[in-house]
Amino acid sequence: MEFIPLEIEGVFGIIEPPQLDSRGSLTRVWDSNSVLGNFKLNQSSIVTNSKSGTLRGLHYQSEPFSESKVVECVSGKVFDVIVDLREGSSTYRKILEVVLGPAETYLGLFVPPGCAHGYITLEENSTLIYFMDREHSLEHSHGINWDDPSLSINWPKVPSLVSERDSKWPLLN
Repeated sequence: MEFIPLEIEGVFGIIEPPQLDSRGSLTRVWDSNSVLGNFKLNQSSIVTNSKSGTLRGLHYQSEPFSESKVVECVSGKVFDVIVDLREGSSTYRKILEVVLGPAETYLGLFVPPGCAHGYITLEENSTLIYFMDREHSLEHSHGINWDDPSLSINWPKVPSLVSERDSKWPLLN
């Protein structure tokens, strides 16, 4: 696995080309001997999205449940967004927009604590794997409205499916 520093402090793009042979492919999705060696895996989830245009996010958790996460798109393709919400960060309020997928430059991203994350699917049957270092806490779960004009996110399409919860997140002040 290769970890490439990206434009937001502490964010890495993950490159892992599949190993191909006549049987199919093998792609490593986790390696504890990487630059993320201090990351202590606590939970892992698989997220399936059957429809193109499905939007999830922008989500984050507050202290004491602020989390680091690795997000990998193992099938399909997504337009992924990270927003730096860390007031002391040199990249505070910076937006990162990256296309993820097995056929794209990046398979996934490392998202540090204090950053909001979301995506829109660009293909049907897009599947993501999340690796988190903290347990999910509904009480500490927050979000930012995906269409916040102050963020100027360049979403490549208008979402066709957004949960009621995600559509009601507040704007970033």
